[in-house]
Amino acid sequence: MSLLEEQFAFYRERVPEQFNLTLKNQRASAASDLEAAKTLEEMEAVRASIIVQVEAGDAMHRTAFDIDRGRMQVVDATARTPFLILGHSLADFESIRRECGDSLLGFLGALAGLGDEMKLTAQRVRSLRELHGSLVFERVGRDGFALFATFGVDSTSPEPRTKIRLNDEVYTALRSGALDPQDAFLDGRVEIEGDMELAVGLALTALSPD
Repeated sequence: MSLLEEQFAFYRERVPEQFNLTLKNQRASAASDLEAAKTLEEMEAVRASIIVQVEAGDAMHRTAFDIDRGRMQVVDATARTPFLILGHSLADFESIRRECGDSLLGFLGALAGLGDEMKLTAQRVRSLRELHGSLVFERVGRDGFALFATFGVDSTSPEPRTKIRLNDEVYTALRSGALDPQDAFLDGRVEIEGDMELAVGLALTALSPD
């Protein structure tokens, strides 16, 4: 299987499969846990769309997702204006898959110090939509990658206002929980260039409880 075919299979099969498994597991937890039931209600309130763009040479390959009542499916065209557009080069795909996991919000999970998938709740969607801007999330070092994210607007060629940069040591420490996310930001171990307000808004969304 070629790398291009791998990214197609990953985004069209693995990502929605994992997203819907998280919803299924949340429903199971909600049966006996009040807080889990509240989170499930927020997850099932999500009605939103997301697009992933993968640049391969002169071609741009797009995968569209609709989320209705918390369940994700791949569609030919989104039912709503996407609140999130993610973009990266095909060359960075393997690193992004390895470092961000099977979640479209894996890069937010890293910022929040989560080792598992970040749950997409209605409040988190509202917060991300209200950011209204584009940024680059960059992990530098061996097997580094750059992930472009546009929030609140549907643009195929967003001009990033902000760059958030982590080296591999900080990224690994955040993902494992060895480094507190707030300490990482306050100590400058997470480098920020450009629009600080956008970066802070994203960080607050990542750190907000489910």
